Amino acid sequence: MAKTCNGGGHSVPTVNYASDEVARGFDLRGVVSKERTERLVRLITSLAEKPTKLLDIGCGTGRFSIPLAVSLEGCTVVGADSSEVMLSEARQKPCADRVAWLIEDISAQSFADGTFDVVFISDLLHHLDCPVDALRECQRILRPGGWLISKYGALEHIVNDPEHKFFEGTIEVDSIRTPTTDEMVDWLASAGFTNIDSKTEKERTRHSGNHRLEAAKAKSISVLHLIKGNHFQEGLERLAAHVDAHPDDEWLLVDPTTFTWAQKPTQ
Repeated sequence: MAKTCNGGGHSVPTVNYASDEVARGFDLRGVVSKERTERLVRLITSLAEKPTKLLDIGCGTGRFSIPLAVSLEGCTVVGADSSEVMLSEARQKPCADRVAWLIEDISAQSFADGTFDVVFISDLLHHLDCPVDALRECQRILRPGGWLISKYGALEHIVNDPEHKFFEGTIEVDSIRTPTTDEMVDWLASAGFTNIDSKTEKERTRHSGNHRLEAAKAKSISVLHLIKGNHFQEGLERLAAHVDAHPDDEWLLVDPTTFTWAQKPTQ
């Protein structure tokens, strides 16, 4: 049975997203290319057709908020995050004025019922003790018939990526907090959503093997903040050796990204 609260109600390991260190490394999480943006826009418009208001909740430094605001003609995009440090980074980027930036807690949002056509969540729910509560709040602010889209690395896929292969302790941490695709579906159903579906895409997220190594050094993937210091250093050495031997290895350049979407009932 899927967890309605991560860890069966126990607190999940947390990262301080209000810190300057985390904010500086956030954009190294992966390249948001034109191709990735177009793929996401196609998914959004296939569900909502012509959305007029979209919320990117937990937007961080606006990695997706800004490209979506530029690409979705006639749609107001709101980028919301609980970290002012993250939003300060976002506001300095080109085209940042296309987005309305707000401080918000996903589990206690200030928006009125039925405000948005689409709510987009990227790699956020695994940080929460009770993701279903957050999803219920997202459902509240969606209009009837509106859509939630969750983008994440499903546990069954990320255990095979370089960070989880080279850094000891990462699988143990993420086994506690990260959902499988089936668990994400169950979370959404528990929150009252319907018409739930998923797909997993292989997306190029890195320019090169060295790009992935630099991202790991910056701990751009949150789990790297949560393992022991000696495991982090040993993992960096193993990753660096692999990059040196295989700089163009596709395994270093491509990540499986899972999208799960669900609809707020019309009645």
